[in-house]
Amino acid sequence: MLLILFALELIGAYFVRTLTASLIRTNTEAVQNQAQLTATIVAPELDAQDRKPGDAPSVLGSLPRLFNGAVYVLDPQGVVKDTTAGSALIGQKRVDSVATQALVERKTTTAIRFDPLTQQHLLAVAVPVFRQRQFMGIVENVVPIQSTYDTIRQVTTIYYTSSVLVLVLTALLGIALSRTLTGHVVAVTRQARKLASGDYSQRLDVKSDDEIGDLAAAINDLTEKLEDAIAANARERDRLQAILKYMGDGVVAFDAHLKPLFENDAAQRLLSGVAKQDVAELLGIPGPLPEGAGERTYIREFDDALIHVHVTAIRRHGAIDGYVALIRDVTREEKLQRARRDFVANVSHELRTPLTTIKSYVEALLMSEQDPETREQFLHVVEHEADRMVRLTEDLLQLSGLESGERSYQEVQVDIVQWLDRAERRFALSAQSQGVQLQVEARARGCLWGDADLLDRLLDNLVSNALQYTPSGGRVTVCAERDGGCLRVTVADTGIGIPAEDLPHVFERFYRVDKARSRRRGGTGLGLALAREIAERHGGRIRIDSRVGEGTTVVVSLPLEEGGCL
Repeated sequence: MLLILFALELIGAYFVRTLTASLIRTNTEAVQNQAQLTATIVAPELDAQDRKPGDAPSVLGSLPRLFNGAVYVLDPQGVVKDTTAGSALIGQKRVDSVATQALVERKTTTAIRFDPLTQQHLLAVAVPVFRQRQFMGIVENVVPIQSTYDTIRQVTTIYYTSSVLVLVLTALLGIALSRTLTGHVVAVTRQARKLASGDYSQRLDVKSDDEIGDLAAAINDLTEKLEDAIAANARERDRLQAILKYMGDGVVAFDAHLKPLFENDAAQRLLSGVAKQDVAELLGIPGPLPEGAGERTYIREFDDALIHVHVTAIRRHGAIDGYVALIRDVTREEKLQRARRDFVANVSHELRTPLTTIKSYVEALLMSEQDPETREQFLHVVEHEADRMVRLTEDLLQLSGLESGERSYQEVQVDIVQWLDRAERRFALSAQSQGVQLQVEARARGCLWGDADLLDRLLDNLVSNALQYTPSGGRVTVCAERDGGCLRVTVADTGIGIPAEDLPHVFERFYRVDKARSRRRGGTGLGLALAREIAERHGGRIRIDSRVGEGTTVVVSLPLEEGGCL
């Protein structure tokens, strides 16, 4: 109905516009021809040099019966030389846009305007007057064309009235025809909605052999097939869910935009506490796989766990329709493999330098005669490198024993003051020789429960590191004080400091901030790793703060024995 209305409106607008243009064009051509005829008649009169004011009217006097309007004869200056609109206008300058444009451009000009006084549309046509190619003035013909607009309005009224009648008749006929089909269509629609809601128990009653009857029969057939397919799909889904539920590996299904759709129990355990919208990001899936990539495998680390992720694209009709991620916790085996690789690589690297040095000096001793002083220097170098390998081996054995739990742990009471005094005595001479001020202060009294040898080794490693990286004139401070139920031991120095990017790695095995300085002074790169292992073995924790050029502070917190030797 709306389409018919739009078509009628469009046709009507085009018809009225075309009719208006045709009628106005016809009137314009007629008036223009009349004006040109008048210009031909008055041209000799305008050309007369001795023409008097009364001459021209005798020419226009015979013309009014030929024209339906007013005629003005203007000279090149726009002064009225003659007119049929009244002799009072003769000799006056005519102010009119059409006449002015024709005088300026010296060509035929037309315009339609509305006269508010007479409430009529007027057609003004001005044509130039030439005699012997000399511009003599213009003739302007002003004709009322209100009858033309009245005709157009009547035609428009008739057309739209007819259009409304046609629309009403069409609507009545459409309603009458649609009522014969409404009942069947409503029944089919109701059945389709039941199918959409999952109700497959209803069937349509087929009463006719026409197209509607065929549609109803097709709907019934579709309902039966859908019911069978849904039941088979439900059975298959139940079997698949049972398999996924008891799988040891986690399974996560995503749509094409990596929105999680399903997680089995194993995946929920691995991803516990993770919001569904963050699963893809947590698993390290940056976005949908490229069109050509069918799968991707990698290791993802989060919450101190290593997750093996295998993502496979599901394709339907050649396009990716979703993804399935198989996830498995490989933390233990991956860490073991990584520890083996790192251990072999680091030990090989650490042993290569002293072994190479020893080999070089031994070869030098064997291949040439050296004076006793040089020989003694070479032997001292060999001894130093051998001692370094011994320290490295001892540190490795001790660290390995702590990590594996194989080292015996002899828990005794350790007096805090005596513990700090022993450390001060061990490093006093070394600090003095380096020109470093060593201050040890025990603000806490009491005892620790722990392995005395391991606790001594903990403090030795921290103080040794502080002295090693503090230049002459610097200061190393060791302070022990209570912090609730713990003993807080702080080892602070005014040394070279540690860059911020190195701080997260300082407790790793064989990690050195200043590798050359550490090796030159016999460091193994295991001191802080061993210190952390000892602190954690005693139920404590260790942290480090440092600024380059200002110094480093290491804080160890160890649990105190409640009610011990105070």
